[in-house]
Amino acid sequence: MSDTVEEPLSECGKHIGAHCGDEVIGRLKSGNETVISTSCCYKLLQTGYPCHTKLTLFILENNAELKNANWTEFFAKSDKIYHKCDALTAPGNSEFLANCTESLGPDCGEEVYNKLILDKTISKHCCEKLVKTGEQCHAAMAKALIRIPEMRNVNAIQLLKKNRKIFEHCLHVK
Repeated sequence: MSDTVEEPLSECGKHIGAHCGDEVIGRLKSGNETVISTSCCYKLLQTGYPCHTKLTLFILENNAELKNANWTEFFAKSDKIYHKCDALTAPGNSEFLANCTESLGPDCGEEVYNKLILDKTISKHCCEKLVKTGEQCHAAMAKALIRIPEMRNVNAIQLLKKNRKIFEHCLHVK
């Protein structure tokens, strides 16, 4: 492979990680189930579809067990895994998400983000707004945040747990 292809492929592998890479490969090789764990689904989405496709091609080209595999079926199964993960981790429809972010507002949205990512403080006012938007909105906004490329190296499950703790904290702010 040329250097221009190798670097992005290595970056793709780095972002999905060995554990999740093995989980995806296991599902691709198996005869039936195409669902992977929620944490690996987030990693797969964070890695992105182009990387997922490159890694799938790499597996087909370099795995002796798959030498005679039907590539069309293999890619179809690979796509199915990606799309199931997309559905599993989806923050909700765009209108719902837009209403959530609008209800929270940009200033409080920034405070919540800073609390979640940088462990800064969140004001009583913003806690009240967050609780008013509701737990579903709060979770949806975190799920949407996890999907942006800048969040590739974030552990999605830990971030969602921290997100839940922030909401619980805000419920008790008086």
